[in-house]
Amino acid sequence: MDSIRTATSFASDSQQAADEIRQQIADVPLALVIVFCAASHDMAALTRALRQHFSAPTQVVGCTTAGEIGVEGYQDDSVVALGFPLSHFTASCTTITDLAQFDSARCQQKVEALQQVASWQQRQREHQHRLALLLVDGLSMREEPLGRAIQLLLGDIPVIGGSAGDSLRFERTQVFCNDFSGSDAAVLVILSTDLPFHIIKTQHFERAGERMVVTEARPCERIVTEINGYPAALEYARIAGLQVSQLSPQAFAAFPVVVRIGGHEYVRSIQQVNADHSLRFYCAIDEGIVLTMARGLNALTNLREALDATEAEIGKVQCVLAFDCILRNLEFRQKGLRAPISATLQRHNVIGFSSFGELHFGIHINQTLTGVAFGR
Repeated sequence: MDSIRTATSFASDSQQAADEIRQQIADVPLALVIVFCAASHDMAALTRALRQHFSAPTQVVGCTTAGEIGVEGYQDDSVVALGFPLSHFTASCTTITDLAQFDSARCQQKVEALQQVASWQQRQREHQHRLALLLVDGLSMREEPLGRAIQLLLGDIPVIGGSAGDSLRFERTQVFCNDFSGSDAAVLVILSTDLPFHIIKTQHFERAGERMVVTEARPCERIVTEINGYPAALEYARIAGLQVSQLSPQAFAAFPVVVRIGGHEYVRSIQQVNADHSLRFYCAIDEGIVLTMARGLNALTNLREALDATEAEIGKVQCVLAFDCILRNLEFRQKGLRAPISATLQRHNVIGFSSFGELHFGIHINQTLTGVAFGR
């Protein structure tokens, strides 16, 4: 049986990286190649080189990252890839551009056209299972309307994915699809397969602290200006037991806040403190939302249990495609957990990237690992 191929390159030259990826995964015909690369790479050069190696009907998609997950577990300044063999998969993809002027009608036309192609492919191959992968410009702030619209259009096809990163520069994040690469865009892939798969979502937090009511916000910018009637950064720091000067990505990773929606807890991660003591979030935020400071659980145990439960569900897993929040990576580094977490990721053949946000059934979330495990 042709298995899903995985590859890693630490070459800084984009052409060399593409060559090494090809050498590792191009030994069988592939329906889809997914590539996650450090933002230091020249995206135009990398996509050209990949397209030279993987021509139609192979679809080639990917994005820039805030770190990669590959042969070493967590790694940096690399390119990682998964190759989905044509013997077990079909893939169709499209780009959705101009996210800043998100047009739901135009999005619907693109998704419906893609779904027609994907449905035809599925019938031809008599595959039982389908899922959708969505990669989004991580600085677009359009994950919520886009994810929600696509999940509604695709119905019972699960939509998972992540937001592209650029380390922690917050300057430019990019996605690519075949000959297209750029920002202010998203890539949607519909996969069909005869292999079993299981959708994963895990986070290691529970509500534990004082309630925080968002009393003033600018939702279109994901900025909270007031919490409990006080400047947001000052009140958040007080509740976390920190000084404002101590607020950093590491602090936000250690002291996340959660919101309760439909009986489930979802993390709403803070990206940065602004000069006016407002807080910018990675996720949608609005006035009146009640946030609660969360307490961390054992992250290593949490990850192992999630991956073990997956094997109990579908049997031996051949690989996991993962979208893992950058704040998890920072937290694990800060707590000295990066090595054991990386070992667990390696042992379960997890390939993916550190993201600026994750998608789970079309819902945009933070400080979570989402993904899909493929069985044999």
